[in-house]
Amino acid sequence: MLEAVLSLPEKYRAPVHLYYYEGYSQKEIAEILGLRLTAVQTRMQRARAILKEVLSDDDAI
Repeated sequence: MLEAVLSLPEKYRAPVHLYYYEGYSQKEIAEILGLRLTAVQTRMQRARAILKEVLSDDDAI
């Protein structure tokens, strides 16, 4: 899982790392990264979609 997260582009990796590994809320992440809350929510949603695809591809091997 960590390898999949690390393979994400930086703009998706940072919010995912801060949320799941550091325990910050999405609002806190927005403040840390200087983004709007909606931008963080969108990036998290896209990151989850990428991770779901990457991890499901790994299961097929």
